[in-house]
Amino acid sequence: MKDKPTDNCPICSTQEEKITGQIIPLLQRKTYPKNSQIFEQEGASTGLYLIQKGSVKISKVSPGGKEMLIEILGPGKTFGEAGILGQNKNADSATACDDSDIFYLPKAEFQQVLAKHPELYQSVVQSLIRWMDKLHLVIENISLASAKDRVWSYLCRLQSEQNRPLLHLSGKKHEVALMLGLRPETFSRTLAELESEGLIKMNHKQIQMLASPK
Repeated sequence: MKDKPTDNCPICSTQEEKITGQIIPLLQRKTYPKNSQIFEQEGASTGLYLIQKGSVKISKVSPGGKEMLIEILGPGKTFGEAGILGQNKNADSATACDDSDIFYLPKAEFQQVLAKHPELYQSVVQSLIRWMDKLHLVIENISLASAKDRVWSYLCRLQSEQNRPLLHLSGKKHEVALMLGLRPETFSRTLAELESEGLIKMNHKQIQMLASPK
C-alpha cells in the first residue's frame, strides 16, 4: 500500500483510519523555496503544517529584537499546533531552510474533524507540549552565563535524547549556535575548547562524549 501523507505525522499516525481518512482529503500541498517565509510571528494563525520534504526553521524574536532559534524540523514533523487550539496569532516564525514540500491543513477544516473526533485533542496537545519544552530549553540555555556552559548543557541534553555513543548535532553548526545565543565562531571555538580538555572528541558532525554529564 502506498504511504499516506499522515503515516509519519506525530498527531495523525496513531489515529484510526476512519479519522486519517477524513484528514487526508483536506490536506493542501504547498512548495516553499529555500529561505522563504512560511508564516511570520504575530501574523494570523491559519492552520497546521506537516513537512513532507525539506526542513523548516522555527524561530522567535525576543522583545529586545534578538532572534532565537527554537528548532529545525524535518520530514514528518508538524508545526502550527497552537492555532488549531484557538491561538489567533503565531507565537513564532517559520522559514524554509531548504526547498520544502509541506502539507497544509486549514484551521477551520481541522477543527471540524476535532469536533467529530475529540480523541485527536490529546495528540495535538502533546505536540504543543513538545514545542513548549523546546522553547523552555532555548530560554534556559540563553540564561546560562558562559558559552562553555551553554554548549556543555546542550551536548548533555543531546546525549540524553539520542542515547548513543556518537551524537549528531540537531542542525548545522550556525543553526545550533543561533539556538544557543552564540556566534558560529564562538560555538566552534567552544567545541574545540571542550575537546582540548578531554570532555569530547570531534568527528566532523559527530561528537563523542568522553565525560559523563553532571
